Amino acid sequence: MSNTQTTTTTTDSRRAPRLSTALKTIVQVKESNEESWKEVTAVSTVSRNGAGFTLSRKCEVGRLVSLVLPMPDEFRVYNKNDELYPVLGLVQHCNPVTVDGQTVYHIGVGFVGKEMPASFKENPKQNYRFCGMNADGLWLITEANTSFKARKNARFWKSIEITISQMKKDKGESAKETAKTKDISSSGISVPCSLDIRVGDKVKIACKQFDFYAIAEVRNRKESKDLGQPPTLHLQFVDDEFPMNKILFENAVSPGLN
Repeated sequence: MSNTQTTTTTTDSRRAPRLSTALKTIVQVKESNEESWKEVTAVSTVSRNGAGFTLSRKCEVGRLVSLVLPMPDEFRVYNKNDELYPVLGLVQHCNPVTVDGQTVYHIGVGFVGKEMPASFKENPKQNYRFCGMNADGLWLITEANTSFKARKNARFWKSIEITISQMKKDKGESAKETAKTKDISSSGISVPCSLDIRVGDKVKIACKQFDFYAIAEVRNRKESKDLGQPPTLHLQFVDDEFPMNKILFENAVSPGLN
């Protein structure tokens, strides 16, 4: 089990380098304006715009949490000369795992700065989503109209360049197309594509940016309402999963809006 300590309190367009660390952080999660809980835990991975760590308690996706840690200088956006670095993180994934017979939760957050939104002060359980990124590498957020609905696989609205290759049954040369995803999850993607590919077909997916190569099956094909635009393919990976943990620490493209 991770080295965590739990307490309950009552209280009023570049890639981001990342680092595996031995840092520790204090994580605070507010349940209301009067109640919160804290844990001291190790930071497994950190960058200018996000971090990964483990907690003994579940933390819902879409919630803001507070972190205080001795951030490396190269990853600081502010508080350059202070010993500790306070920052708010938006929870992007919370996955239960069993360690030494006990359930703990792997958490990934995107950093949004240290200023609490007014809506968070009014309601600490307010849900948020990404709506862009500052030039300094911190995420921009906006209020979500509804609470996060759990999916089997969390989806990111992100544009990533991939190559789609048809799989030919004969030995003929297969057609290829470079395209950019509309969204992506560990189990699949949706992507505009003009290749003659139908539901049930299998294709090869190559993503050099994240060193990911897989076979995917076409689960749906949605024709575009815009004249001249290609249909959108919904592809499900076969026996592979996209490394979603890498998404949080990359700034190839600001996240899309939806």
